[in-house]
Amino acid sequence: MMMITNKIKLLLSRIFLLTLAFGVSSCLTFEESYTFQKNGSGSMKYLIDMSEIAQLMKMNASADSAAESTSFSFTETAERLQEIKGISKVQVLDNEDTGMYGVTFDFNNIDVLNLALNEIMVEDAESEFFTFFTRQGNTITRTHLMPEDALPEEFEDEETAGQISSLMESMKYKLNFTFAQPVKVVYSGANSELGGKKEQSVWVETDFKTLLHDVSTLNTSIVLK
Repeated sequence: MMMITNKIKLLLSRIFLLTLAFGVSSCLTFEESYTFQKNGSGSMKYLIDMSEIAQLMKMNASADSAAESTSFSFTETAERLQEIKGISKVQVLDNEDTGMYGVTFDFNNIDVLNLALNEIMVEDAESEFFTFFTRQGNTITRTHLMPEDALPEEFEDEETAGQISSLMESMKYKLNFTFAQPVKVVYSGANSELGGKKEQSVWVETDFKTLLHDVSTLNTSIVLK
C-alpha cells in the first residue's frame, strides 16, 4: 500500500492541532506546476504553501522542543532528485519565514518525471512504484495519489470531526500545466480551466475533503492539438 510521506503526515497533524487550539480556519495549499516542451522534456515545481499560518507554526515549534522548524524542508528530497539521471537544475524553495516549502527541477522525459515524483511523494524505495504521468499520442494523463492514511487517526473522533471536515475543505490541491502547443480539451473531475497564451495552459483545483472521499477527482487527462 502506498504510504504518505512522513513530512506531509507531520504537517497535517500540526495544522490540525493548531486549528483546534487557536480556532484557525487555516489554509494549506499543495501546488504542482509543470511546463512541457514538444519533445516531452520540461520543468516541475512542487510547493506547499502554509503562509497563512506560518507564524503560528513557528510559535508551535518554539514551544515544543521536539518539533523542529525544519521538519518540512525539501533539502534531502533535492539531494535524492540530483541522483536521478535526466533530472537537472534542482533547487530547494524552502522559506520558513513565509511558510513556503518545496522543490523545483527540470526533467528529460515523462519516465524521469515519474521517478522524481516518487521521490517527492512516496514514502520509501520499498513502496510500490506509482505512475503519475502517462502519454498516449497527444493525450497526457496525470493520476493522483492520496493514501488511505492521509488523515491522522487521532483526529478521526466525533468531537473534532466537524472542525477537521471544515479544515479539509479549506485545504486545496492545485495542478498547473503549460504546454508548447495549444490544448484541445481537458477531462477532470475537479474544477478545471483552460487559458493562457493561445490556450496553452490548464489549471485544475480541488480540496482535500473531496480527495479523501474520491481520490480520482483530481485525475486529469489533457488532449493537445
